[in-house]
Amino acid sequence: MHPTTLQKTLTRTSNFYRTRCGEPDPSSAQICAALLACAPDLRPNAFSTLKSQIVSDQLARGHLEAAADIRQLTNPVTAPGSTLARKPKPRAIKKVPKEDAEQLFKHLRKQGHDDEAAALTLAYFLGARPCEMRTIVVVGNEVKIIGGKKSATLHRGADRTLIIDIPKILKAIAWAAKRLAKSERSNAAIRDRFRTECRALWPRRKKHPTLKSFRHNFSSAQKAAGVDTVARAYYMGHQSTASQEVYGDPRSGDASQTHVKPAAGADLSKIRTPKNSPRYGVGRVLDRIEIPASARRHWGQIGQRVDQGKET
Repeated sequence: MHPTTLQKTLTRTSNFYRTRCGEPDPSSAQICAALLACAPDLRPNAFSTLKSQIVSDQLARGHLEAAADIRQLTNPVTAPGSTLARKPKPRAIKKVPKEDAEQLFKHLRKQGHDDEAAALTLAYFLGARPCEMRTIVVVGNEVKIIGGKKSATLHRGADRTLIIDIPKILKAIAWAAKRLAKSERSNAAIRDRFRTECRALWPRRKKHPTLKSFRHNFSSAQKAAGVDTVARAYYMGHQSTASQEVYGDPRSGDASQTHVKPAAGADLSKIRTPKNSPRYGVGRVLDRIEIPASARRHWGQIGQRVDQGKET
């Protein structure tokens, strides 16, 4: 297990034992009871992740029987015949008006939250992930980003070098990159403060943007400008064109916000292009439409006319 993943597992499991079970080394019965109790408060994938982390921790402690018992535990929310409601997935904001971005940046700087303002700058102009922001380097008009996603152990993917010819934007990016490179605060602390300040700025809004919202915004602008699919994947730091298709919507994008282009000699041939289109949601029944018996004959006649039109 990667050291970072191991540390996260130890931190989360120890907190779970202390807060949910009431002791640092609970029995398997206590752990199972606590997991069942908190299941309605977690998304199904979050429950599965937490259970896997606890199993790994129990194995590391040498509690083999406890690990086996916990592994066999079934989520009561997703169990067949369950009447428990699933925790709804929060809807993310994928479109942020330019005016809101400017207002938020000014608010963060005024409140002295320069790390958050720097993260906003890099997400807005580069679409960079938070895990990539601390290693961004600006040389001349080139912005070098080390990809934060890993396709294999110790192999980073989707590194990219982008060109920005607008001095004002380049200066803002250089300031933001330098600021975050020196920051000792964690990404989680910056993210939490960012969320808090958004709520403080717009208290009446039910939904607030996150740093990922600006990544969606960046992709939407590229799509609205008609940027090539492979180039968009390169800008976003994706190894496949299929990955970036879930980001952004050209209908909500602002083509005037496209300020980047690949550096000379950028190798876009490494970006994979799947043979088949992404099958997001294919085969999933969203809803069924029942046609009243009195109208079935009418709609059947229309269907026959359509079929005859296709034949001719």
